[in-house]
Amino acid sequence: MELLDLENIANKEKISIVNYKMRKNKARIIDKFIFMNYSNINTYTEEKCLLAEELGHYYYDAYYTLSSSKYEIERQEYKANKWMSLACVPLNSILSCFKKGIYNLFDIAEELNVKPNMVKFAYNYYLDNGKLNTNDKC
Repeated sequence: MELLDLENIANKEKISIVNYKMRKNKARIIDKFIFMNYSNINTYTEEKCLLAEELGHYYYDAYYTLSSSKYEIERQEYKANKWMSLACVPLNSILSCFKKGIYNLFDIAEELNVKPNMVKFAYNYYLDNGKLNTNDKC
C-alpha cells in the first residue's frame, strides 16, 4: 500500500489530514482529524508509516488519553502498529519480494517503502498464523 492509497482511505472515511505543527509528535489522530507535522517529516516512507499508524488507531478504535495507564497506551499502540504493518506489508507483497529473490528484512522494507520493524511484525504475524512457513525466511 502506498501513501496515496492511505490518503484515499482517509478520504473515504471522511478523515481530514491537517498540517499542524506539534512540539513532541509528528502525527496524532483526534476524532476524524489526523494532524501531521509535515515540518518534521523527512521522507516519503516516514510520512506513509505515520499516516498508516494513525489510521490504525482509527480502524482498531485504539485511542487513549493523557491519563491512560502505561499498559493501556502500549496496548493501543500495539493495535495501531498491527494495522499499520499488515496494511503496508500484505502477505502478497512479502511473497512477491521472495519471488524476486529479495529475502533480507532491510531490502524488503526498502522495496515496500516501509520501516524494517513493520516487515518483521508482518512476517512474524503471517508465520504465526500459518500464512507462511519456516522455509520462507526473512
